[in-house]
Amino acid sequence: MLKKNYLSLAVHLHLYYFEMWENVRGYLKNIGDYPYRLYVTITRDNPELIRKIKEFHPDTVILVVENRGYDIGPFIYFLHKIDLRNYDLILKIHTKNNQPGTMTILNKRYISREYWFELLFGALLGSEKLFAKNIRAFVDNLNLGMIGSKYLISSDPASSLKVRAEVMKAMPRLGYKPPQRITFVAGSMFIIRSVLLQKIKNNYVLSDFPPTDGAVKDGTLAHVLERVFGCVTVAEGFKIKGFDRNRPFEFQGTLQYVRNFICRRKITRSNNLIIKVFKVPVYHRKII
Repeated sequence: MLKKNYLSLAVHLHLYYFEMWENVRGYLKNIGDYPYRLYVTITRDNPELIRKIKEFHPDTVILVVENRGYDIGPFIYFLHKIDLRNYDLILKIHTKNNQPGTMTILNKRYISREYWFELLFGALLGSEKLFAKNIRAFVDNLNLGMIGSKYLISSDPASSLKVRAEVMKAMPRLGYKPPQRITFVAGSMFIIRSVLLQKIKNNYVLSDFPPTDGAVKDGTLAHVLERVFGCVTVAEGFKIKGFDRNRPFEFQGTLQYVRNFICRRKITRSNNLIIKVFKVPVYHRKII
C-alpha cells in the first residue's frame, strides 16, 4: 500500500432516532474543512429532517432503507450504493438510544447507556483536533486498519460468547481462516480503510438481515458482522486502535472497581447467590 498525504472519506450515518440529528450534527461539525461525502440512511421518509440535513451538508445522499439489521443492515445497503474504490476511508456512525438504562459490562468495566454514545462518537469526532489526529494516524501508519474508542475495543471471549460459532462460520465464507481471537469495536462505530470492506460487501445484502423490531436481541447476524469487521481487519494484517481519552469514564471505572472490592453480589451459573465483602464470602444461598 502506497503512502498518501490525503485520504478520501465517506461518512455513513444511520439515523434511526430522528430526534438525535442535532446532537450528531454537533459531532459532524468537528470534521471541519476536511472534504467528505455524507450518506444518511433513514427507515422512513421525513422531508423536514432531510431539509435540515441538506442545509448542513448540501451534497448529502439520503437513502430510505428497510428497518433490518439495526445499524449494520443499512451499512451493508450503503456499501452497495457506492464504489469503495472511490474512497480511502469509511466513517461508520449511527444513533444509539442514550436514555438512562441498564449497565453493560465490557472489558471488565461497567458502561452505562449514556456513556455508550459519548464514547463511540467522542473517539471519532470528539473534537476537530482528535478527528484530524485520527486521519493523520491512517496517513502515517500503513498498518492501521480501524479506529474506534479504545475503551470499546474488546478481545474478551465473554464479549462474543453468543455469536462465536457464527463468526467462525462467517470468516471462511469471506475467504479467511476462523480467528483464534475475536477483536472488535463494540457498538460498531469506527473509521476503517475501505479496502477491508470489499469482501463483506460481496457476500452480504440487506435482505440477509431479519426485520428489526423494538427489542434489541443479541446473537443476530448484525451482532456477528459487528465482530467480523474487526476480525477481517486483523486477518488482513492491520491494527485496531483508539486514541481517545475520557477521564470521567476512567474515574467511573475506578470507582466501580472500588465498590466491587468493598462489596460484590454475584449469582453463579449454578444459581448460587454469593455476597463478598473485601473479597471474603459473607453470605451464600441457593436460588430456587
